[in-house]
Amino acid sequence: MKANVNRVPIQETHTLPSNGMLYKDLGIPAEITLRAMTTLDEKRRLSSTGMQVIPNLLNACIIEPDNIDAGELKLFDLQFLMYKERIITYGPEYKVNLRCPHCGETFELKVNLDEIPVNLLPDDFEEPFKIGPLPVSKDVIDCKILSANDYTKIEREAKRIKSKFPDYEGDPEFMLSYQYKIVNINGEPAQPNKIQKYVEEMHMQDTRFFDSKYADIVDNIGLDISMVDECPHCGRDVDYNLPVTDEFFRPTY
Repeated sequence: MKANVNRVPIQETHTLPSNGMLYKDLGIPAEITLRAMTTLDEKRRLSSTGMQVIPNLLNACIIEPDNIDAGELKLFDLQFLMYKERIITYGPEYKVNLRCPHCGETFELKVNLDEIPVNLLPDDFEEPFKIGPLPVSKDVIDCKILSANDYTKIEREAKRIKSKFPDYEGDPEFMLSYQYKIVNINGEPAQPNKIQKYVEEMHMQDTRFFDSKYADIVDNIGLDISMVDECPHCGRDVDYNLPVTDEFFRPTY
């Protein structure tokens, strides 16, 4: 266990939504123990950029086990721990401001982060998982769920491409994301250049099918931050996804 050099006694143990099933080769268990943030941890958070902000913070605040890289966590597990870190440090009350799409008025809500539902990874889930047959090509694609480190690599490669090819058309992250998601095509291992060519030539109906089925799987694991609340001005329901604002890690008192 990491030495508690900051003498922060508050700590909690949580079971990941994945139950550790996706990290058998990485030594990441089902349960993670966090401690509350210190001022030094806030300095770390503010000095990080891009996708590494939360992994860097959690790497400092995870006290058991002490030898894992939070960047290897799938995004839904990472998001889950981020919320738990916020709760253990500042409490579950989270103030958000919303604008009603019906009457246009803004209003403040106080959300209890402890009450957000958590969807667990099915016990029979295996990675890579299959999508297909695709509607036009009839191909079957084997995929993986991306980790924070995967997104960091995508960010860095996209910046390199933009720097090297200033006339590059579109956002390079769009195509790079497929290269990291796709593992096999029709049972055959696929290299990044092969995946890029394959995706570029995909019938758009196949692309939409792939994106939809991938989201159906990945977006339904972990915290369910889709919410409905009543507008206090007009009384109509407001549907929204809980935003992460400055209030999340720097709450006002």
